[in-house]
Amino acid sequence: MLLPAGEEDTRKVQTAVAGSPAADHPVYLPMDAAEYDRFIREYPAREFYCGTLLGGCGKKLAARKYRDKKCHFAHVAAGACRRASTNEASADHLYMGRAITVWLKEQKYGHVQPRYKQKGKQDLRDFVDIRYMHREERRERLVRVQLARRSKSEWEETDTRLREQWTGIEWLFGPDSMLANWQIDRRGYALRIRCRPAGITRVVEVGVQLPDTPIDWVPLTECRMTAHGIRLPGLEPTADGLVPLGRQAPSPASRSIPTPAAAGRRTDRSGEHRPLETPSPSAALPGGDEPNRRAAAPADPQPHPEKTGVFTTSETAPGSGEGAEGTPRTPPARVPLQEIQAYHDEKATEEMTLLLDHLDLVGDELHLDQLQTVLRGISALERTMWRGPAPEVRKRVRAWQAHADMLLARPTFREICAHADAVRPLLSVAARTARPLTWTELGTRLDGRLPALHPDDKVAVLVETDRATSPDRPLLSALVAARGHRVHPLYARVLDHLDRAVPRPSDAQAAWEEDLRRHRASPDLQYAIRRVHASDI
Repeated sequence: MLLPAGEEDTRKVQTAVAGSPAADHPVYLPMDAAEYDRFIREYPAREFYCGTLLGGCGKKLAARKYRDKKCHFAHVAAGACRRASTNEASADHLYMGRAITVWLKEQKYGHVQPRYKQKGKQDLRDFVDIRYMHREERRERLVRVQLARRSKSEWEETDTRLREQWTGIEWLFGPDSMLANWQIDRRGYALRIRCRPAGITRVVEVGVQLPDTPIDWVPLTECRMTAHGIRLPGLEPTADGLVPLGRQAPSPASRSIPTPAAAGRRTDRSGEHRPLETPSPSAALPGGDEPNRRAAAPADPQPHPEKTGVFTTSETAPGSGEGAEGTPRTPPARVPLQEIQAYHDEKATEEMTLLLDHLDLVGDELHLDQLQTVLRGISALERTMWRGPAPEVRKRVRAWQAHADMLLARPTFREICAHADAVRPLLSVAARTARPLTWTELGTRLDGRLPALHPDDKVAVLVETDRATSPDRPLLSALVAARGHRVHPLYARVLDHLDRAVPRPSDAQAAWEEDLRRHRASPDLQYAIRRVHASDI
């Protein structure tokens, strides 16, 4: 059964779960088409569901990409779905529960378990509980993420009941809970939690709410769990409230690492200062000369039997005698060569991360040659490193390199339009007899590359083929069929991209045959053939 052409599909959503209908792995599809390719790279299996923990129907969802409207998830099969919230914040309770669970496990807490399904008639997004246990304790503790609004009396009753059941409880109040002020009256401060969009995901942040003071938000990953509650940067929770942390003294290792401004030279045996030959990570950026790896090691003018490092700026070498007033000089501090190498690798990693962050932001909008230029710069930085980048940095680099390799094999939009210009006349002729063609036949008659195109590119070719087809006429794309005179699996995606009614899977064959019948009944229909010129792109 076809949906009415003018009926708006209210089941289009921005969030889903990945893996299975009951999973707690939320995914967020940004509305901007520039983020779509990056999103699909992260989830190549494309197993998206209207999750039951989102209040959804549990049926499969498909990610839809559009150039002329917002990207979204859509139900693959038509049917009733009573999901109440579908906006970008509709999965924040899963993002928060999952992030806190991972955060506690990374701190070696045991028995960490989130709970989203509540008893009674409470909504799934009312609150989230995460249980955990200290190693030295026998009873478990609880983190309660309060998202829904409650009265003061309801909250106090709940707090009393939970403290009887658990060794300790930490309250985190969501943006709409309206209970933080009561916690401030009791404790002097309240902890708030929120989700912020960041590319293709949502980042969980925590902040301290104090009376008449703006909230400073920090990522959850920068906080620590203590016996008295969550510790944010610069603040220590105690039994008496929050205490500002004092400035910690730098570690010996950090004091010995030279910086470009303070340790740019060294002292030799003659007492003269010479430049310290440390590698410059910025020299490895695109367009610059690559530094020689051998030049990265500081040179010593004479062999030293116990050489373990180089001297810092402020001291002279051993054996230089007494000072000007005859007082003994303080023994020089040494900077081991390994620390010089680690310092260089750290700076190179920072520059690589900046380039990768730039790619994450605008990489999908770059031309292939621009993307390759940035990747060459990252590769040049990697070659200057002593130990190579960290595994997570390598993973990001490999993902973007694979994306560049994929772009090399995929047709550009110009080539898509050129394929459409070639396909359109052939399908217009086939429309007179309503005899469908397969992709293999199209490749035999037009271009042998057509059958090997990626499914997304095949959809793009057919969408551009029918871009100018009148809404009251059947699509030319209906004349591209699967073997055995069957509806092609991509036909539903073409209908969806062109804002046409998409039939149920059980009705797809009959609806497609009806489109062929309409072609056969109107053999003299003239289809507009529009060629795309360079000025249109």
